[in-house]
Formats: sequence, C-alpha cells, structure tokens
Amino acid sequence: MSPSTGYTAEKLPELEVAFEEQVEHGTYDLDACLTLLRLYSFSPEHVNINVISKILIKAMLQLPSPDFALMLNMIPERLQDEQPLAALIALTQHLEGARFQAFWVAVDSCRDIVKSVPGFFDAVRAYILGAICSTCQKVTKGTLADSLRLDGAPLDDLIQQKIKTSKWTTASSPTGKTILVLPKNEFNVIRGTDSSQSSHRGYGLTDISGVLLKAQS
Repeated sequence: MSPSTGYTAEKLPELEVAFEEQVEHGTYDLDACLTLLRLYSFSPEHVNINVISKILIKAMLQLPSPDFALMLNMIPERLQDEQPLAALIALTQHLEGARFQAFWVAVDSCRDIVKSVPGFFDAVRAYILGAICSTCQKVTKGTLADSLRLDGAPLDDLIQQKIKTSKWTTASSPTGKTILVLPKNEFNVIRGTDSSQSSHRGYGLTDISGVLLKAQS
C-alpha cells in the first residue's frame, strides 16, 4: 500500500483505465498521474512502461509547467535510462533548451509512442510558437518553419492568421529572406544589458533568441 494515497496495487488496473481515458479524451489530471507513479514506486513488479511513457508525454505537453520534472523525480533512474523513457527525457530537454530543430529530429526516433497521445504535435507546436513569441521580436520565416516543422500552406495559413489576430508584420532582409516581426511585450524587450532579468513568461529558456539567431545565420 502507498502510505500517501491509501491505494494498493490491486487499484492499479482501475487507475490505469482512468488514465487511458485522459489520453483518449485529451484531458489532464496531475494528481491522478502522480498517484499512478507513486503506486508504481511501491509496487515495481506492476510497473507499466507504456503507461509511464504516456504520463511523461502528457506532462511534456504542459510545458512550461514543471510537471515533467515533478513526475520524473518519482521514476527510478534505472527506468529513466530505458527506452522510450530516455527518448522522452531527451525530447523535453530539447524543448526546454529551445533546440527545436533537434527536437524534431529526435521525434523521428520515437514517433510511435508520441503519436499514442492524441494532440501531441499540435500541443508541441503551440508551446514552441508561444516560446518564440514571448522571447523574440523577429524571426525568419525559414527558422519558424524549421522550429515548427511546418511548410507550404499550413505555415502560410498560420502566418496569415497571426498577421490578422496577433499583429504580426513581415519585412525582407538584405538577402531577400522573409522576416516575421512580432509584437513587443514585456518579455522580449531587452532592458539595459542584463537580459537575464527576463522571465520569458515561465518558459525556462535562458536565451532562446540567441539560439534562434544562430539558426538563422
């Protein structure tokens, strides 16, 4: 029995079914996920790696919330080193480090597991777009395409939507690249010389603009 929940291992199948309903319906219950992980920790013989993987994916999709780190602390290191958990940890580190192109490359190695959670790609793109908008004043269309892994009509439709609803504008670089000019906000405006004062709206990104500038060069 888990002393913190009062549940026994016999309760695991019921909790796993309830979690799969979260996955199916696109809902998220942090406490229920933590309860499952806590029970697994007290009943390691009943650990379900597939369920744990989906729990971590659901937590990843809550970024910039710290849910992923919270849940990872409840998973033994020996399991963290196994696949697909190790791959999911790497994906999250790429997202948090603004290594978006590396993220998409890494996704290709674990596409089956991330596709098991409906809405994964839309949620990840929403996070990436939010991070860029919160920390950058300008980004080339090419870098945005690479960061979101979007091109063609889907990318153009997104840009047009943002022009209409979020006051994006476009410009051209001296080399002819399309530059997307994003509205200034309290997070992407540099104050003095100390850029570390920016909280990046909780995204936990220390220098996303610098990472993207390197990608654009």
